[in-house]
Amino acid sequence: MNDDTPIIEPPQGNQAGSEQGEPQGSEPRRLLRSSNDRVLAGVAGGLGRYFGIDPVVFRIGFALSLFLGGLGALAYLLLAVFVPTDGDPDRTQRLGGRLQAMGFWRGLGLVAIALLVLSGLFVIAGAGAFAVGLGWGVPVAIAIIAIGALLALAAFRGGARWLIPPAVALAIGGGVAAASDLDLRGGVGEREYHPLSASSIPADGYRLGVGRLVVDLRDLDWGKRRVLPLSVSLGMGQASVFVPERVCVTGSTHTGVGESLVAGERNGGFDVNHTAGGGSSAAPRLDIDASIDVGQLRVINSDTADVDDPGYGSGPFDEDAAPQRAAEAKACATG
Repeated sequence: MNDDTPIIEPPQGNQAGSEQGEPQGSEPRRLLRSSNDRVLAGVAGGLGRYFGIDPVVFRIGFALSLFLGGLGALAYLLLAVFVPTDGDPDRTQRLGGRLQAMGFWRGLGLVAIALLVLSGLFVIAGAGAFAVGLGWGVPVAIAIIAIGALLALAAFRGGARWLIPPAVALAIGGGVAAASDLDLRGGVGEREYHPLSASSIPADGYRLGVGRLVVDLRDLDWGKRRVLPLSVSLGMGQASVFVPERVCVTGSTHTGVGESLVAGERNGGFDVNHTAGGGSSAAPRLDIDASIDVGQLRVINSDTADVDDPGYGSGPFDEDAAPQRAAEAKACATG
């Protein structure tokens, strides 16, 4: 054998290129739920990482979908069940594994049934709250007691456990309505009033149980030194009161659950109390006493605002309330 025989080695450039480049046969990127960036099941965190987008965007989208048919909630549930996590398997992943072992369509059917049951419980809770708000708290309490008695009797035979979820839903709905003093008496629908004189305004003010209540006071003859007391009461929905820009708004408002926007001052949450005008004695003046159990209260001091405008509140139609605050400060000035 000749020792001078050349030894052929593979080109170094390709080897370097293969080391620097992505290895051949690498697995494609997978959608996984996040195990550390999660609020519920880590779906939004996983989607944000997969698409390179802030997970907050997906969380807002899922939340908004609850008010647009609920398809986003269904999509979230399916992703939580059938998409694995990037860490140790959690309860939803183990549930998804069991459903997949049953077959896709059978598992999907069970998920649909679970959603229907959950929707039914929400309906029962809403019905309990609605009944209490209409003044039927005693019948609701009797129904809860009767279900409890049936459960107690059936406990000796080990049956009727299916009554527990609807009883709990009914109790929660009625309890929340009672705790928030929900009052839905006064009618249901849409009411819009445009009084032309102070004498045409009912002595006890305007009241509505459920719906949209509008009181437009801009056609009144707001003479000097006029002080107009007004009472507004709404159980659930939106109440809007419109006054001219030159009218000072004073008085107190209460919102059980929701938001109030009074002359440009916005407050929201639970048990919201607001005092407007700072006790001003300026005239002309609206002295308002408003109470909203669940929903939104708007007192809009604007000459041009449209009663059908959904703005001047939170959401995609929000409008700048600074002009209202400025008009209120000018109208309530007594110096």
